[in-house]
Amino acid sequence: MPETKLSPTLQQAMDAIDIAIAGMTEEQLVWRPEGKWSSTGILEHLALAYERTTERIGPVAQHGKIDIRKTTFGEWVGGVIVLKLGRIPAGRKAPEGLSPKGASPRQAIASIKQNLSEMNEVFKQCEVRFGDRRAVLDHAILGPLSIRDWRRFHCVHTLHHMKQIHGLRERMSIADRAGI
Repeated sequence: MPETKLSPTLQQAMDAIDIAIAGMTEEQLVWRPEGKWSSTGILEHLALAYERTTERIGPVAQHGKIDIRKTTFGEWVGGVIVLKLGRIPAGRKAPEGLSPKGASPRQAIASIKQNLSEMNEVFKQCEVRFGDRRAVLDHAILGPLSIRDWRRFHCVHTLHHMKQIHGLRERMSIADRAGI
């Protein structure tokens, strides 16, 4: 797939990734507190999320068939929290299919860039066909989303996880200073 410029919203996500992992060594990228994901695990999770969205929306872009359901009240509330306020509520466990599988730092970084670019392309195809405001695909938790909403969701989701990487870097720094 030819690489083109990311949409501004997805470019914001990519920039946040680049900033969060800038200068990290392989050892730092795989460091993790007990029971938590490493920075590499977080990157792999995001790459898997981008890949799953691309796989699901690809047929919509190619065939133009939209099959969405009505938004529930709970999904509407979730949309306000995530899409309008830019917050990912704490405590939600990632679906099994989006949990890290053990990629190396190099693999995770390459996958996240490739999958974000591919998702951007399929979003552009859908946008040409339907515009960016018409709901085109259901999100498992937020319900029917438009291309604009999908871009916003992935940006907010990415920024949420980049805060976690910054937190991991801080914890590593404290551990290093304490000699742990």
